[in-house]
Amino acid sequence: MNPADRTKGFALVMLAAVLWGTTGTSQGLAPAEVSSAVIGALRILLGGIVLFLYAFYRGGFSKAEKWPFLITSFGILSVAAYQLAFFYGVRYAGVAIGTMVGIGSGPISAGILAYLFYNEKLSKKWMISTLIGIFGLVLTTYGSRGSGLNYNVFGIILSIGAGFFYASYTMVSKKLLETNDVNAVMAVLFLGGALLLSPFLFIYDVTPLLNPGGIIIIIHLGVIATGVSYFFFARGLKLIKVSETATLSLAEPLTATLLGILVLHESPSFLSFLGVFFIFAGLCVLSIQRKQKTEDR
Repeated sequence: MNPADRTKGFALVMLAAVLWGTTGTSQGLAPAEVSSAVIGALRILLGGIVLFLYAFYRGGFSKAEKWPFLITSFGILSVAAYQLAFFYGVRYAGVAIGTMVGIGSGPISAGILAYLFYNEKLSKKWMISTLIGIFGLVLTTYGSRGSGLNYNVFGIILSIGAGFFYASYTMVSKKLLETNDVNAVMAVLFLGGALLLSPFLFIYDVTPLLNPGGIIIIIHLGVIATGVSYFFFARGLKLIKVSETATLSLAEPLTATLLGILVLHESPSFLSFLGVFFIFAGLCVLSIQRKQKTEDR
């Protein structure tokens, strides 16, 4: 693969991660009485519709070749499970803790799954960049006021689960992209996930979201943080490894931290800012080192 394609892949995944970084803050702005399951279901339902319409417009389904039942079903299940684990994790552990634990555990899960199922070699550069990024997450998390005392263990467990399911549907997406159109893959996984979560729309009350503010939040989560972000993500995933993709997604907590300061008026300490520096450094190590490796060939 030429350097330009790899650089493009890195940029697309990081752009998607920046958009994902807005999801925790969006939930923080949503009415407290709204179930996290409802928010997750509405998010992927709207996002799935957007992705489906675009795939249909581009003729993506006419190009589809293979949809292995077990692999596709596991991908759909992972998409649905991620929504529940992430949004409930954020609710119980807090926006900063939930987002950072979920995303921080993602690269580890992705590295293990990529090694087991794709035989991807986990290079020293990947390990170093991931460790630097996770160390930054720890600093940022415990540097937040009270974060070391107020976290909820159940929320942490859910957030770790979210990281695993993120890695799972990333791995499945990579496999399906080998034989199917990029737009069709995202549409199938997210509409399928929305179908699994649709009962929550009837079990829980959605009326608190039926106001201008709630509608704007759902539109943002569905169209921007899901539809547009996964448009970028899938195209980037085709160009780089699963393990690299998960590490680059550490750009999400960077965004979440900045939004926490600007929107939720959080007051991070010096440790938090130092953590942000380490996260950024980890991303730079992965990007720069990969570029150098390509140039040396």
